[in-house]
Amino acid sequence: MVNVPAFQPRGSFRTVSPLSRSLPQPSRSYAPPLVGGSAARAYAPPLAARTGRRSRSRRVEWTLAGLATLTLGACTLGPRLAPRLPGPDSAQQAAGVAVAAGAPGGQLVTVGQAAQAAPQANPAGQVAIAQASGAPVVATVTGPPLAFSFAKFEADPALVAGAVAAGVPNLSGESAIVVDVESRDVLYAKNAHKRLLMASTAKIMTALVAVERAPLDKVITVPLEATQVEPNHMGLKAGEKLTVGELLYGLMLDSGNDAAEAIAFGVGGGGASGRAQFVDWMNQKARQFGLQNSSFANPSGLDDPNAYSTAYDLALLGAQALKDPEVRRIAAMKQQVIPSSKEPGREHGWFGPGNLNSLLSSYRGAIGLKPGYTEDAGYTLVGAAERNGRTLVCVTLNSRRHFGDCTALLDFGYNRTQSSQHAPASLTTQSPQSPPNAP
Repeated sequence: MVNVPAFQPRGSFRTVSPLSRSLPQPSRSYAPPLVGGSAARAYAPPLAARTGRRSRSRRVEWTLAGLATLTLGACTLGPRLAPRLPGPDSAQQAAGVAVAAGAPGGQLVTVGQAAQAAPQANPAGQVAIAQASGAPVVATVTGPPLAFSFAKFEADPALVAGAVAAGVPNLSGESAIVVDVESRDVLYAKNAHKRLLMASTAKIMTALVAVERAPLDKVITVPLEATQVEPNHMGLKAGEKLTVGELLYGLMLDSGNDAAEAIAFGVGGGGASGRAQFVDWMNQKARQFGLQNSSFANPSGLDDPNAYSTAYDLALLGAQALKDPEVRRIAAMKQQVIPSSKEPGREHGWFGPGNLNSLLSSYRGAIGLKPGYTEDAGYTLVGAAERNGRTLVCVTLNSRRHFGDCTALLDFGYNRTQSSQHAPASLTTQSPQSPPNAP
């Protein structure tokens, strides 16, 4: 795994990351086999064990193009005052208060094997992306996977050429896409099939696998390894016992890497082998969804030569996530309070996860899903909005202003799909900027 230094000043934002530069970029018609099992990879925590409860904090990093980065450490989160109410209520959900719900089940049957190549250092001393080899793993699924058509987009030469006259959105991301979930059309795309690092957008897959493989009330004991993964944290302490449902709040709202690891260890069956099993389930799910240019190497999205995706694949993943009622509900929440517990077998401290997705406040109709950030991946975002019966999913990768990019993509998409009597061109309530504390 490639560990990103917690505090590393930069002179300017890197448009193309070292890892992304080494990724193979197949033609759009080429569907390479996924990098298969991660079961053979032992989990090695990047940091030494620490004692005591770490503060519930997240790193703050301001990124200014052409200027040195000012990094502020450990901004302590204040208590969230939203109460946790016991029963479902539409007003509570609109306010972002969690309501317990069930999870869908289902199993995936796979046949075949996929060989996995080990990462090698390139002449520049940087980590190269391992290439899949051998026969692809074939998944047995019910019905064809979801797919989006480029026909309408490619039928407009001005759009494809990026002509300003065609109203092409001004984007900072290296790769981007906006799709109409109902019509299954690609409305705009930029390098949509280019493999790039995905950062914490990978947690969408982690959440989907978790709700499929375990009941929400399953209690997981937090392993020490989960508390040692930098940099984002829900604030877990080794030995605490939380349910899968509670950990999902820390995963999707706080973007907690500790929550991601706790889920992987616990749902996978425990230990390094359980974590490896969970990651393998993530890759099986990717094949089920038809994500032909995606591979998962860990549950949190930290940089790894075997962890990559494309804007198109992440749009598919986002659309699939919206079909799951539990993941969709949590992704749309702004905050949640998890009271401390001394109940035997459920002992844990207080937590107050807050959603890092500012689209939920800045864009009318926003319903999720997940932002991300690492030094090499840049800012990433899978966003979604619903207006006038139309659901759009947008993705931007390796961006300098991911929320601004997705705002422009969603505005463009609704301008293309709205009928003459429907709402205004701009659906934005305020102009969002990429915040300093993107996950």
